[in-house]
Amino acid sequence: MDNKLIYTLGTAAVTGILCGLWGGYAGAIGLVAWAGFASTTAYFATGMRYLSGFFMTIITTMFGVAFAWLMLQGAAVLGGSNAAYALAVGIFVTCIVLMGQIKWTGYVPGIFVGTYSLFAMPDNNVPLLVLSLLAGAILGLACDWLGKALFAKYAPTVSEKATA
Repeated sequence: MDNKLIYTLGTAAVTGILCGLWGGYAGAIGLVAWAGFASTTAYFATGMRYLSGFFMTIITTMFGVAFAWLMLQGAAVLGGSNAAYALAVGIFVTCIVLMGQIKWTGYVPGIFVGTYSLFAMPDNNVPLLVLSLLAGAILGLACDWLGKALFAKYAPTVSEKATA
């Protein structure tokens, strides 16, 4: 078996176990499972590994939550009509796309993950969403690191390959 397959199998097994636990117990600890999964997905989709992917996920999803909150507040200040929402969303989506030009906010899909997550939260519960997104980023990092650890433990070494 080649190293890429061993690494993929290790990461898949760890991810399946940890995500199963998250899905089963997130609600029991007062967090929102789907929001955590959204953040875990954002972590893996960054294409960045370990701490750089973790921080990119946190920065971008939190910016997204902030932009969604600003959209909602801006629309309310403008009267709360459909036109007010359209204007507020249009302005802040423009800002989100422009943030793609900045190194640490360049992962625009992560910003949109945070944005749509706030829109999907009952009562726009920002603190609960932030905690759930942070937990999801930690989950993604844990899946990646533990997958690497499993790979390091079971991957054949160069000397084992030479004697096989």
